[in-house]
Amino acid sequence: MNQAEISSIVEVHRLAFGKAEGDDIAQLARDFLDQADTISISAKRDGKIAGNVMFTPFVFRDHPETKCYLLAPCGVSPEYQGRGVGKELMETSIEHLRSIGADAVFVLGVPTFYPRYEFAPTDKETPYPDLLTVAEAWMVLELSAGSVQKLSGKTTAIPPIMHAHCWDTSKHG
Repeated sequence: MNQAEISSIVEVHRLAFGKAEGDDIAQLARDFLDQADTISISAKRDGKIAGNVMFTPFVFRDHPETKCYLLAPCGVSPEYQGRGVGKELMETSIEHLRSIGADAVFVLGVPTFYPRYEFAPTDKETPYPDLLTVAEAWMVLELSAGSVQKLSGKTTAIPPIMHAHCWDTSKHG
């Protein structure tokens, strides 16, 4: 991935998340792109990146053999929202994760968006379970049958998102 593509992806997230969160999410996206295990999938329109979604390893300490990912961030430039870019990102990325043998994908996200793609609320722990005040925002998509049921215990994400403020849902309705 070249610097121009990285800059475009970061800008998509800055615009998608607006003034309130855009700079923080853009920095998180940049930090994720510096991680070797990050999966970044983009959708293009009019020859430019219109949307992007990233997946990073998400580990259950007692079940390190289960291949889980954390979906974050997922953003579409405002000019392309409502035009199927988000749907394309989700369908393409889920297919990709299945093809590489992922067992499950977790997301702390909008409870009205992700269920369209078979994500369901989960009782599995976030890295900061005491900060999960909007329980329905923590969801999972099981890609390998039976893989989620056996998961339990403490979880770890990659360093850039292992900060308490990243997991605090009290600021979001």
